[in-house]
Amino acid sequence: MVDGTDYLGRNQTSMDGRAMPQVTEVEMSVLAHATEDEDKVERALRNLIPPGVNVRIRHHKVRGYYKDPITRMQAQIRKIKPATTMLERTIETLSSLDQYRLLEEIEDRVDEAGNLYLRLDKQKALRGVGAIQEHDSIRLKFRFRIPHNESPVNAIQTAIESIINGQGASPESEDRQ
Repeated sequence: MVDGTDYLGRNQTSMDGRAMPQVTEVEMSVLAHATEDEDKVERALRNLIPPGVNVRIRHHKVRGYYKDPITRMQAQIRKIKPATTMLERTIETLSSLDQYRLLEEIEDRVDEAGNLYLRLDKQKALRGVGAIQEHDSIRLKFRFRIPHNESPVNAIQTAIESIINGQGASPESEDRQ
């Protein structure tokens, strides 16, 4: 998308004419502690994944500091279209207050490599609701391809604002307008 087109060759620009960043990958992980129902924790993770996006969740058994059993669940989306759909769904399921919080904290959530880091509440995800929660949460890492000469923070903020304003970040978003 260096030239302002998406992977299908369609124009992909923001309202001010700048090329939009492209979501290339999503990494998800969550810990299920010994006191938690692993099936419910996995269901909370799956509830965040958009319908039609197939992912395999890997389970790794580990031990905590006090030798308590912990299951680490991990999943990845490595294709642009489903990764973009995942970003859109994640942003859209956040409350307007959490969307505002995300934009206010964007500099703390984006690194120089163009990765956006979010942590979402496990309990609310079990009910299909996205809510920012920093502790004992579902971790999401969105990897972006940032347009040339663009600040990762500014580019990702623009993409998130487009989703919040109903313009989307995916190629299909143009067709919906």
